[in-house]
Amino acid sequence: IAKRLDGLEWAYVPYRRPGLPLAQGIVERLRPGVDVLILANHGLVVAAETVAGAEALLRRVTGLLARPPREVAEPNLVALTALIGHTGYRLPADVEAHAVAIDPESRRMAAGGSLYPDHVIFLGQGSVVARPGEDVMRVTERCGTAPVAILFPGLGVLMRGDASPGANAMQRCLADVTARVDVAAKLNYLTAAENDELINWDAEKYRQKLNAAGS
Repeated sequence: IAKRLDGLEWAYVPYRRPGLPLAQGIVERLRPGVDVLILANHGLVVAAETVAGAEALLRRVTGLLARPPREVAEPNLVALTALIGHTGYRLPADVEAHAVAIDPESRRMAAGGSLYPDHVIFLGQGSVVARPGEDVMRVTERCGTAPVAILFPGLGVLMRGDASPGANAMQRCLADVTARVDVAAKLNYLTAAENDELINWDAEKYRQKLNAAGS
């Protein structure tokens, strides 16, 4: 990142839980002149005097950091539809969401854990990958609950029937992100404690309640 952002005034902020902890983390790293923040396991923040200036800086930074996605085969919709049966599951809203289950490297990254807070909130901790020979029922039995999303290697993704628009967006996001990560990169997943902190955070519970009411 440092090499790609050479010439820009930027700062890196280690992961903190959203809300006050993250705000405190930003204050600790902020220095005069900085107008680009890289928030670990969160994303990007840019600042400017005008909306147009912020948009131009955003485009510049994302252009400098852009990576092309790995190419993947098309999802096997016939096989996925057969797996749906009477399970109550469905195909994801975006066909691009399937890529994370089809590409072995993306699937490996997804199976490793949670990469950012909204994944935990909308999809649960990490990603559930079906084992050889498993169908939806067997995956649910193994997990003890019906996962919001199930990755079927080489086939694609199935979403639980009641998955919210936010969950659909996060499943697409997971495919978009993992497809662009260098296969040799060391990923910083959220720890078990950080996952639990998000799930049990009262402010997030309230946000989820509002999200459910609006879906």
